[in-house]
Amino acid sequence: MSDRIKVFFLEPTDMERRWLRRYSKFEKERRCGNNANYFCNGMTLLYDCPEAQLWADYDKSNPQWPNNCDRCGVAFEADDEYQLFKRHLFKRQDTGELFTLADAPPGACWDASWMISDWNRDKRGSGYHVGPDGRCLVVKTPDGHDWMVDARCSNCTLPDDDEHFCWVRHGRPEDGTLHVDKNGKTCSAGAGSIATGKWHGFLHNGYLHT
Repeated sequence: MSDRIKVFFLEPTDMERRWLRRYSKFEKERRCGNNANYFCNGMTLLYDCPEAQLWADYDKSNPQWPNNCDRCGVAFEADDEYQLFKRHLFKRQDTGELFTLADAPPGACWDASWMISDWNRDKRGSGYHVGPDGRCLVVKTPDGHDWMVDARCSNCTLPDDDEHFCWVRHGRPEDGTLHVDKNGKTCSAGAGSIATGKWHGFLHNGYLHT
């Protein structure tokens, strides 16, 4: 993996990606044989479409429903759950590619607007998850972690001050100038670096790097 990863912006669309999903019933407490932290889960990709498009009638006899867990291969039981599953699609601003947030590659940045409620809409600071421009920016780090730039860091030294920024951001992801440091109203935690547990680095001048 390259040491420098360009940060790029994802714009929301009116499109979504759809799957047929089956998963083991929670009350059975039957964990996945390949990962005991999860229940068995299987998904069949269908298509991308406008969010307003009606679903087709997928009854339980449809052969497109998954029969086995995607992780461990165990067959689903007759009374396991059936679900019409969807995820919102975002468009990569510089190439036009469509991604779900789960599938977006490292360097992807988006505005998690759903984190901003009527209560915190006009506030700013790490305690509100709202940045200086009124947005809540998230960046996908090289290890696949969704790092919320405008959130409070775990080792914040000003936990009772909601108006400072643990990471002070400058520039914009749309034009490649997004930069994060400690130059502003901030706490004394760290030096503006990002530590996810699996990756430690910085976001400087539009690039993630170690």
